[in-house]
Amino acid sequence: MIGTALAPRLAAAFLALAGTTAAEAADLLACSGPFAPDADEAALIRSFGAANVQRARIEIGEGEKVAGAILFPRDRKRRLELIWRDGKKRRQPGTIHIREGSAWAVAGPAGERLAIGTALAAVEAANGRPFGILGFDWDYSGTAADWRGGKLAGAFGGCRLTIRFGYPKGADAKALDRLSGDREFSSADPDMRLVKPTAYEIMLSWPD
Repeated sequence: MIGTALAPRLAAAFLALAGTTAAEAADLLACSGPFAPDADEAALIRSFGAANVQRARIEIGEGEKVAGAILFPRDRKRRLELIWRDGKKRRQPGTIHIREGSAWAVAGPAGERLAIGTALAAVEAANGRPFGILGFDWDYSGTAADWRGGKLAGAFGGCRLTIRFGYPKGADAKALDRLSGDREFSSADPDMRLVKPTAYEIMLSWPD
C-alpha cells in the first residue's frame, strides 16, 4: 500500500514521464468521467463541487438557448460550458464548449495539447493531414469539423471534435476576401497559410 505522503510524488513522477504536468492534466477535457455519455448534473457536482456547477441556458446561435451547465462560472480560465441532450433531467452531455479565455484543452492522438490560441498548422500536424475548414465572416465562420480521415476524426472515444478558427488583426485582406463565405477550404490552402488562423472555440460533442 502506498503511503499518503508518497502517492502524490509518484503521481507527479508518472505525469512527468508521460510529458504532462499535473496542472496540464487537471484541465484536459475528455469524453469520460463527468463528461461520459451517461453522465448527469450529479456527476459534475461530485467532480467539481456544487459551488462550481451552475445551471444555465447556453447560447447555440441565432439567439437560441438550451439547457446546460457552466463549470467555474466565476473563473474565466477554468470555465467550461456544457449542453445537455436531456435538458429536463439535466443528464447526457451533448456538447462541451471551451471558449476564449479558458485554459482547458483537449489532447491530440500523440498527446498534443490543442487549446484556445493553437495555430491551424499545429492542428493540421496533429491530424496528420490537411482538413476541411469553412470560410470566414458568416455564421459558421472558420469552423473545422471534417478531418478528412485524419487522426483527429477518431481520437476522442466516440466524441466528435470541432474547432472554430479566427484570424488575427491585420491579416491579409485579399486572402481573407478569397476565404470568405459559405464554402469549404483545405487547411493547406495557400491563403489559409497566409492568414494564419488560430483556434478560438473548441467543442467535443456526443452524437445524438
